[in-house]
Amino acid sequence: SVQADSKLAACPMPTYLFVLCPPYCGSTLLWKLLATSPNASALPAEGQFLPEVESIMRDRPWHRDRDMPWEEIRAAWETHWDMDKPVLLEKSPPNLIRAQAIARHFDPCRFIIMVRNPYAHAEGLMRRNDWSVTRAGNFALMCLRSQLENTLVLDTPLVMTYESLVEDPGASCARLQAFLPELEALDHSADFEVHSVEGTAQRPITDFNAQKIAALSDEDFEALNNLFLPQRELLRDWGYAFMPARAGAAA
Repeated sequence: SVQADSKLAACPMPTYLFVLCPPYCGSTLLWKLLATSPNASALPAEGQFLPEVESIMRDRPWHRDRDMPWEEIRAAWETHWDMDKPVLLEKSPPNLIRAQAIARHFDPCRFIIMVRNPYAHAEGLMRRNDWSVTRAGNFALMCLRSQLENTLVLDTPLVMTYESLVEDPGASCARLQAFLPELEALDHSADFEVHSVEGTAQRPITDFNAQKIAALSDEDFEALNNLFLPQRELLRDWGYAFMPARAGAAA
């Protein structure tokens, strides 16, 4: 009917919004900030951990050769989203190696790409996962490479860094709203419960990079430099400096 067609025209399809961000790089902070918009519906947890799909998505989550049944995953996620909201929000860190497949199965979709100083990222991986410094450093580099590729192949993503978010939350919110105007009324002055080097607590948006880098031992720092020095161009692509000396390390 004409009336039904008019109602459909007034209710456009919601936009699937994916936060592509490595673990321990501020993804939870950004996700919770985006969820302050009354127009956004966030899943109750990272999509990879929802019970309907956890056994699928947590099976070798960082193996690129894993083909995900995205139609099944989307159907499960849609039972948790408020489908009447114009923005449907998801962030699962392994999505950053599968962004092109996601783009083929979610329409319309947009992507926010975020990275963090690799020294701070490696510290989080070591502390939270009990990883060796070599494993943490190589994983941080892999994430930077993958995210750089995402900036080149995805359709007009918003690219940002953890540092830009925490140093000027107001400007970051303005960029987010310019990128997706439906994200109105973002509240960057709110307190957010996130895990940091100081533990889990409710706090305003806070920069923890200096504390994380200071927590690295001299041995850890030397090992990371051995990994990062050959990749200094990759670091530079993201605006990060190779740190030749531990004293005063900050980027």
